[in-house]
Amino acid sequence: MFDRSSRGDRTAALLISGLLATLFITGSASPQTTYHITDGEAVYTVTGKSDDTEGALALAGVEVSERDRVTSAVRDDGSVAVTVERPVTTYEEQVVELLPYDTVRQADPDLLLGQEQVVQAGTQGTVAARSRVVTDPDGSLRITSMGTYVSQEPVDEIVAYGTRVAPTTQSWLSVTDDVLTRIDADADGGGTLTTASGTELTYTQVISCKATAYTTQRQSWKRTATGTTARVGAIAVDPSVIPYGTRMFIVSADGSITYGVATAEDCGGNIKGNRIDLFFDTYDECINFGVRTCDVYLLA
Repeated sequence: MFDRSSRGDRTAALLISGLLATLFITGSASPQTTYHITDGEAVYTVTGKSDDTEGALALAGVEVSERDRVTSAVRDDGSVAVTVERPVTTYEEQVVELLPYDTVRQADPDLLLGQEQVVQAGTQGTVAARSRVVTDPDGSLRITSMGTYVSQEPVDEIVAYGTRVAPTTQSWLSVTDDVLTRIDADADGGGTLTTASGTELTYTQVISCKATAYTTQRQSWKRTATGTTARVGAIAVDPSVIPYGTRMFIVSADGSITYGVATAEDCGGNIKGNRIDLFFDTYDECINFGVRTCDVYLLA
């Protein structure tokens, strides 16, 4: 016999099991939310777990970095609007400093002593600094130096200076005819003298001196303070300025009288400081020489 009571019980049990399974499945499922993602000009719509913006971005394939700004807002329909704001990067190049040019001096034997001529004009260079300027989504700026570089090299100024001594009619008082033809001066005050015979004399210093003249023509003694014979080329000095034994080349400041090479061997009561006394053979020479300003080149 068919048991109606047993069949009813089995049906009820099946219904209860189905309801329990449905409740179990429904309760375990996460709530879903629609996300509208705006990344610049690109817009994505995805469905993902509620309160999981990162997961929604991953579903849309949108990558973000720590510098990006992500904001979200719930719409009236329950969907979530997600906005990705990325920094704007620009590059700026600016000149920060001028580079001065150097002046190079070159001797020119064709120019007269004292003359100068600019052979090449100098041009300043420039140093540029390159920076990366990042504008964050909140409007703040971040500036990162990308280094400096020389955008334009400076060009040296070249100045030619004369070394040729202008020809001067020599006075009969000149002791030698081996006159100066060229003077190459160094920056340290020394240089090289070249005479008409081609002789080169190195000097360490040039002194402007007041010069007088003396002779032993009318005197019986013919010895200097250092015990040498008084003669042309042996001159009197202040030994505290020009030590005894110093060799020098002497020429009048106007170039008309070339005394030539001389040695400091004598002194005098009135020869103090930048004063020298030149020996001549005759009294007439001394009178005609008088008092003159002379350039004294101390030889090495």
